[in-house]
Amino acid sequence: MRILFFFCSCLGLTLLPSCSRVIYDANVDHSIGTFSRSIEVEGKTREYIVYVPNTYDTIKSIPVMLNLHGWTMSARNQMEDVSDMRALSEQEEFILVYPQGTRLWGSTHWNVGSWTLGSNAKDIEFIDALIDQIADNYNIDDERVYACGYSNGGFFSHELACQLSQKIAAIGTVGANISEETVNTCNPSHPIPIVTINGTMDEDVEYDGSVPERTLSQEETLEYWRTFNNVDTVPSITNMPDLYPSDGSTVIQYQYVDGDNNSEVEHYKVVDGGHDWPGAFGNFDINSNVIIWNFVSQFDINGKL
Repeated sequence: MRILFFFCSCLGLTLLPSCSRVIYDANVDHSIGTFSRSIEVEGKTREYIVYVPNTYDTIKSIPVMLNLHGWTMSARNQMEDVSDMRALSEQEEFILVYPQGTRLWGSTHWNVGSWTLGSNAKDIEFIDALIDQIADNYNIDDERVYACGYSNGGFFSHELACQLSQKIAAIGTVGANISEETVNTCNPSHPIPIVTINGTMDEDVEYDGSVPERTLSQEETLEYWRTFNNVDTVPSITNMPDLYPSDGSTVIQYQYVDGDNNSEVEHYKVVDGGHDWPGAFGNFDINSNVIIWNFVSQFDINGKL
């Protein structure tokens, strides 16, 4: 059985076609578990890890979460050491994908401008083709493809929201702002719900945008998406319980709601937190994996479910 889908959107200036073709083929392998996969993109072999939950079957279409590693890291680092969402994938029934970046000056990266300026990595095209390959092999809900990432992977999640919005429903970022190059060419085709988690004492991605170079601050990043999504300007503010005083940090939640298509912008300010993935290291008052999934899973590409 082969099911053919066509979906289109008006994208304005973009490097990608405005219409995508996705085929779900019931005759291909639908194995569950963790697999290393590759795909040819622009003449280069690109790699990724995919985790398919035990609850998956070919009858029910399920969401996809792309989880992106940081600068110098790998897909396996992200999966095993930073953001292991495999148990969450089982519980919530979604396919989990850890893409692998390429090397720039000897370090793995995602092409986002700023400190990666000069990279010729075709990362948008890679993710575009990867999503199609996942759709070829599994019965996915193509209106519920999400992206999240740590550090450089968070920067790239913004890039995906800007340049691949016809396939990305919502994003989450940890330890990341948005680069000037990304925001200057940003042209999403629909409101982009977004949740961000940032430490105020992060020395690798400064909260005020001073590091890395050509980067907006966290407040400017939030303001960009607040304006684009047309959310309420006054947030709901919640001081999260300080469950682990010994971690030396506390968390304040900011929620901006009632945007176009019922979109939302949410921010977790980790006061005195560093370049951490809360829940895995640094702050333990919140669990970034759960926060990101609980937020993005409220939306599909058309808005709030």
